[in-house]
Formats: sequence, structure tokens, C-alpha cells
Amino acid sequence: MIQSSRLLNQAHFRESNVSIRTIVAAVALETDNDPVIARAMQLARQHGARLVFIHVIEDVFHRDEALPASVDAATLQRTAEQAAGDRIRGMIGDALPQGGVDIILETGKPYEVIHEIAQREQADILLIGPGNARSVRERVFGSTADRLVRIATSPVLVVRGAAVIPYAHVSVAMDFSAPARAAFEAAARLAGQAEMELVHMVEIPLTYEQAMLKAGTPKMEIQRYRRSKVSAARRQLVEFVTEPRGFSVEPSLRIVQGEASAALVRLSRSGRTDLLALGLHSRNKMARALLGSVARRVLQGAACDLLVVGAKALP
Repeated sequence: MIQSSRLLNQAHFRESNVSIRTIVAAVALETDNDPVIARAMQLARQHGARLVFIHVIEDVFHRDEALPASVDAATLQRTAEQAAGDRIRGMIGDALPQGGVDIILETGKPYEVIHEIAQREQADILLIGPGNARSVRERVFGSTADRLVRIATSPVLVVRGAAVIPYAHVSVAMDFSAPARAAFEAAARLAGQAEMELVHMVEIPLTYEQAMLKAGTPKMEIQRYRRSKVSAARRQLVEFVTEPRGFSVEPSLRIVQGEASAALVRLSRSGRTDLLALGLHSRNKMARALLGSVARRVLQGAACDLLVVGAKALP
């Protein structure tokens, strides 16, 4: 069941010079001040974009065998949808973005419904909250947020912070892969005039270093090898930023040594960045379930907002 309420309709929201035209935001309504709504409204105003709010109600009433016979499950479902719509409208208030606002209420599995609507609405970016794993299955295969960042066909902004001002400092995890480059482009479109920083992680696994020591490699040679890796990474970063891209703000460069996910989580907690962007590398389901991934660990541990571009969102 879908309900859509149109709060504003202006024909000029799809001007050709607007790179982000449609923002889709999934709201959980778990608190009275959902940060996803505040950030979505801020971005919609910044970009003059159309804004679509989604709230998914899981079909618990029809499956609850304990409901009294006198209680109509369909009536309960409609009541829940009406209450959700009223709450969203109350949080939106009167200061609407010029592109207009839609509210869509639907029943089903949250990640499936959100993904379907984001595709149907041709979202340029999808906003979600970080979510929490509420069952054994979700702890293994991931929460709604974890699943969406893997299957979304648009960049996904995971909103953690409550601030409603535009992003001021953006850090992009850059490993020079296609997803990382796409994450940089998405962050540049989203954050406008924010300061941009490219962060490259140089990691020599402990097992690799131990193998070198066991093979008789002098520590001085290992240090020289580490420095050469850092120098090569810096050259790649410099080459990347010197490519003609039309930067509105020239990005700064940072080399971080250590395990990638731990380094990115530390960066997100440093207070130096309010948006961290990264590309999600494609892996099979079993590898993700048993070993995890950099993006999944960062999603679980990051303290700032996180912009993720998966393989299915590549241009």
C-alpha cells in the first residue's frame, strides 16, 4: 500500500544546472528529531532539489496471530501509516525546499522497499540512518543500512550527525579504484564549496612484515620499503589532483599508515571531518558475511556522516 502526499509543486526544480535533482531519504521515525530529515532538508535547499521521504512499515499486523479477532489488521496498518505521515509532516515544518516534498508510506521489508522506490524515483542520492542490527540474521548479513549501501544504484549518505549546516570538511578515502573515484565525484557534487581532503591508506600487513623478517630481510630494508610505498602513494595522489577536474576548492592530501578501516574510523572521530566518503568494492556474499569489508566496519564505527558509492552506483 502506497500513500503519497504532495506538499509543494514548482516546475523549475529540474533546471539543467542542478547536478543533484532528486534526493530520496528513508526515515525510521525512531526518535522525535530524526537527523535524516534535517540533513535531507538542508541538502534539498542547498541544491534546489526535489525531496522524497520514505517510511516503511513492516507488515507485522497481518502476521500477529495474537491479535484479538475483533481487531482488523488492515485498519491498524492504515492507522500506523497515517500516524507516520503526520509525524513526518510535523518534523518537516513549513520551510520547504523549492523542489518540493513527497512523502511515500509503504509496507514491506525496509531495504527492499527503499531500494525499489529510490530506483523508481531516479534518486541522485539516497539518505538513510545508520541502523542497528536487531536480530542474529541482521548481525550476520547486515542491517538495512548495510544492505542498502551494497545494492543501491545511487550514492548512499548514511546520516549520523544532527547538524543541519552544510558540510564544511570532506575526507575521501582514495585507493584510485573506480568506486573511490566515483565517491570523490559524488562528494564534490554533494558538498559544493566544502574543503576536500584525499586520504590514502598505506598498509603493510603484520603477517607480511613478519614473513619478511623471518626471511632475513633487515629492518632497515623494511623501513625503506615502507617509505617507498608512501612516496608512490603520494605521487599517485598528486597525479590525481593535477588531472583537469575543475575543482572549486583544491583538495589537500593525506597519507595514513595502518589498517584502512581502523584509520578511517579514527579520522571520523578526530573532529576534523564532518563527511567521510568511500567507494565500496564488490565482494561475494560469503566473504562479506565471514570477513566483513572496510566499508562495513567503517559503517559500524564511524562517528560522522558517511557517503558510500557501491559498484552498482558507478557511472
